[in-house]
Amino acid sequence: MSRVRKGEINLVVVKDMSRFGRNYLEAGIYIEDTFPGLNCRLIAVNDNYDSLRDGNDMMVIFRNIFNDFYARDTSTKIRAVRKSAMRSGRYMGAFAPYGYVKDPADKHKFLIDEPAAEVVRLIFSMRSGGIGCPKIARELNEKGIMPPRTYYFDARGQANPYKKTNKKWNDCTVRHILENEAYLGHTVQHKEECVSYKDHRLKAVSPEEWIRVEDTHEPIITKELWEECRRVDKLRSRPHQNRLKEVSLFSGLLFCADCGYSMRCQVTVRRKKNGVKANYEAYMCGSYSRSGHTACTTHYIPKSVLEELVFSDIQAKAEEVCVREKEVVRRITEQKQAQGRQEAAAAEKSAKALKRRLSELNRLIQSTYEDKVLGKIPEPLCVKLMSGYQSEQEEKAAQLEELERMLAESRKVKEDVQEWAGLMKQYRDADILDRDMLLKLVERIEVGEARVVNGQKERQIRICYKFAGDIR
Repeated sequence: MSRVRKGEINLVVVKDMSRFGRNYLEAGIYIEDTFPGLNCRLIAVNDNYDSLRDGNDMMVIFRNIFNDFYARDTSTKIRAVRKSAMRSGRYMGAFAPYGYVKDPADKHKFLIDEPAAEVVRLIFSMRSGGIGCPKIARELNEKGIMPPRTYYFDARGQANPYKKTNKKWNDCTVRHILENEAYLGHTVQHKEECVSYKDHRLKAVSPEEWIRVEDTHEPIITKELWEECRRVDKLRSRPHQNRLKEVSLFSGLLFCADCGYSMRCQVTVRRKKNGVKANYEAYMCGSYSRSGHTACTTHYIPKSVLEELVFSDIQAKAEEVCVREKEVVRRITEQKQAQGRQEAAAAEKSAKALKRRLSELNRLIQSTYEDKVLGKIPEPLCVKLMSGYQSEQEEKAAQLEELERMLAESRKVKEDVQEWAGLMKQYRDADILDRDMLLKLVERIEVGEARVVNGQKERQIRICYKFAGDIR
């Protein structure tokens, strides 16, 4: 076309109009406007079209429309075939996820690539320990581990053609790996799709429309490790490094009992009597640290004191579980059920009311439609009534779904407590309190302000355990 515009070409010949273009709007612009304006002749041999002849313009318009429809129909069929293959668990992507290679016997299946799989396990292990994605990326770079794209070409003995890309690990790459269910043995596809058959730009697909097939290949990590990483992701306070460039032991788990703000770790350097400098860690209310005594009080507590209290509580409960597990599970289950019994009763009452209303709405919708068909009410009124009923129906259905989810959670209290007991037994013989133990056992810790009672300094420490809650 640049040569046509320069006047170097004055004749374009194609086999037929479908070879010229299948976008009927674009083809029409060229035929009706562009070529005539540039004094360029167009010939489509099989369609017997010559722009110098009059009388066949209308037929060309119809042919262009049919060619466009053909492209649309082909695109629809190809999409349907690909989605069908995805639903059967066949992988339709061009590249296997990092940690896997395509099976030579079946390119739609995966085999574990052990060297890369070890890196994947390391990433999940570090994340389950509370390490953030940027730090994981830095550590991988410091160890000289090749990032996925560089590793892919190096394993095949090829030079990386993407010369302008950053050939280092970054937090986005790490996050992508941590969110990929392929490492659980599942295949999740159709996360993106083209805007249309004419526009090949990709757009994100809502998670509800993803095509997910479980157990299609061998997993690299365990479900427990995956769930632990998800729990770390949900922590209200993200783990931050202290002045020692370390993730604090209680980071993301410690909260002020009075204002609810997360506690901050402070590291101070003190000189011992022998002249040696030592680092001392302590925690204080983050709201007080930011805004002073008008916001809250200090809630200051040394790390060593808190560590001893929490570790003693974990050991005592682990010992109790090992000695009389059934009795402990029964007692905690009854305690949790008593706490949630009133809420569950209210939820059940609300759920029954919603079900009655949904049943009533179904009858109203059916009755309104029948009245419209019989001519008892005009169509505008019918549309208005149906719209209102359907909106309320969707709203009530969403509320009912949420209530039923809450009720289902309240019914599985005993299973949660038994899972907590199983976790506690693993740490009966632990020597020290470490971050891995805390992340697996504890949901949150609330620290109260120290008070003097009868000449003794006291404070309330509330430990909320995962699956079991606040155990008394």
